[in-house]
Formats: sequence, structure tokens, C-alpha cells
Amino acid sequence: MSHDGNGVALAQEAPGTPRSPGFWKRFSTMHRDALLATVILLPMIAFWLLVSGFPTLFGFVLGFFRWIGIADQPKFIGLDNFVHFFKDPTYTNALWRSIWLGGLVTCITLLSGFGAALLMNLPLWGKGFYRSIWYIPAVTSTVATTQIFNIFLDTNNGVINNILKSLGKEPIVWQYSVGWGIFWIVVYSAWKGVGAAALLWLAGLQSVDQSLYEAASMDGAGSLGKLRHVTIPGLKPIATYIFITSLISAIQIYEQVLFITNGGPYGKTEVLVFRIYRDGFWDFNLGMAGASSLIMAIIVIVITVFYYSWSTSSDRKTTIPLKKPGRGV
Repeated sequence: MSHDGNGVALAQEAPGTPRSPGFWKRFSTMHRDALLATVILLPMIAFWLLVSGFPTLFGFVLGFFRWIGIADQPKFIGLDNFVHFFKDPTYTNALWRSIWLGGLVTCITLLSGFGAALLMNLPLWGKGFYRSIWYIPAVTSTVATTQIFNIFLDTNNGVINNILKSLGKEPIVWQYSVGWGIFWIVVYSAWKGVGAAALLWLAGLQSVDQSLYEAASMDGAGSLGKLRHVTIPGLKPIATYIFITSLISAIQIYEQVLFITNGGPYGKTEVLVFRIYRDGFWDFNLGMAGASSLIMAIIVIVITVFYYSWSTSSDRKTTIPLKKPGRGV
């Protein structure tokens, strides 16, 4: 120990005593995996921000401006676009149509996918090929498949109308029928999404503990009893994921409407995303397009949070809390 000029003792390190590592060295050692993951993901995050993140945020900001036409100057108008959205029946009808049409497509897709998954889970010969067939619509081009649909629905030479003519029936002008237009949009959307839903359901079916089925068999449960009391409760986590992702996708239906009905007749099959597309790229009403996009994003987030909260709360209600052990038995 040495002293400074004022007589204060100064501690000296003994020879050979290792110094404690610096802050950065300790931090990098403790969070090595996190730092490595950050380095790997940083280019992808930067790419997403450049291609999707910043344009999306800019589109939301446009909702607070009046900007019609590229040559026009944006003018801040606050909430006027949002007020106009809820006052104009064109937008509210498109919003309501997106919600109920998306809900209908989601229900049909989930039920059809669940039935297909039950068939996929059977010990059938060639089940790999069978599963691939169900997934083909999900990976095919929407533009190409909708054009095939239009060939079937052609008024003059369509396959369905030719069959009706051969039966002595009058051909149907699909483009001027609201009911048939919505019907074909729903059919195409469900056909497009059933493969992905079926594979997710199949993954959930195969993750259910097989010992539960054995216990149910010992209790005398039949096939329907196992489905009701073992399979469906075991599928609840994956069902939440499938429902949320399918609903988000179904509410944002756009290509089907564009290529099958083009929003007709008289805008009766217009959905909100199609309306946003018309505002942004046909009418160049960029302010209303941004406001509509923000409203749709908020609605999707609210529906997702509400369903997730309801699902988790129902799980908590059905879970029996463990009692804490008492003291001094």
C-alpha cells in the first residue's frame, strides 16, 4: 500500500492479479446469442423497413392530408378524411362487406380445412401425394386461376352456361348478379385457402398426445367422443393461430374481387381493399386511400386482440388453479 502527497492510502494490485473484464466484454459474453441473432436479422429488418415499413407508415400519415393527384400539393386537414369515411356509404358499405365476407370465407375455409386434415391424418396409401393436391391452390398464381374461373363463367361460351343451354335453361349473366358474384368470390377464396389451413390443422392433429386417446378408449369413448373431448380441446392453440391468420387474410380480399367481378355490378361487390386501390391508383385520392388503410389496420388489430384475449381468458377459466401447500401438516 502506498500514500499520495496528502497521506491518503492508495490500494495497489498484487502482481499477477487478473483485472476484471470491461463492460463491453462482459456484455458480449452474456448476450452472445442475442448479438449474433441481431447481426443476422439486421439486413432483413432494414430491407423490410425500406420496402414495407416506411411506405406503410407514410401511407398512414397521408390519411391526415388532402392530396388528390400527383401534381397536387398535400394539405393537412386533420381528421376530415376519417370523418368523410364514416359519412360516405361507399366506404362504410365496403368496410361492412369486407368484415362479413371475410368472416364467411374464414368459417368455410376453417371447416373445410379441418375436414381435409382429418382425411389426411388417416393411414391411407399415397397420403403424401394426397396432401400435395390439397396445397396446390395455395401456391398457384391468383391471376392465372381467376382467369380459369372466368372461362368457366363466360356469359356466351362459359362451361357452366353451355351446360345450362344443353339442359334447356337460360344462361346466367354472372357479371350482373350480386348474389352470384359474391358466391364465386367466396368459393374461390375458400378453394385458395383450404390447403394451407388443412396442413396447419394436420400439424395440430399430429401434436395431440396419443396417450389421451388411449385413456379415452379405456373409458369407453367412441370416435365422436374422442373428437369432442380430446381432439378439439387439444387443437385450441393451433385453432387460435389459424383463425387469426385466416381472418386477416380474408378481410383483405382484393385480387378475387378485381379479377372475378371488378367490384361490380354497380359497386355491390366492392370490398375496402379494392376501394383503397381505386382511390390510390385510379382516382389518385391519396389522402382517402391512406385514411382507409389506417382504419382497416386498426380494425384488424382490434379483432385480433379481441379474439386472442377471449381465447386466452377461456383457457384460464377452464384451467384448475393449483393449491399452494399449507404449512405444518
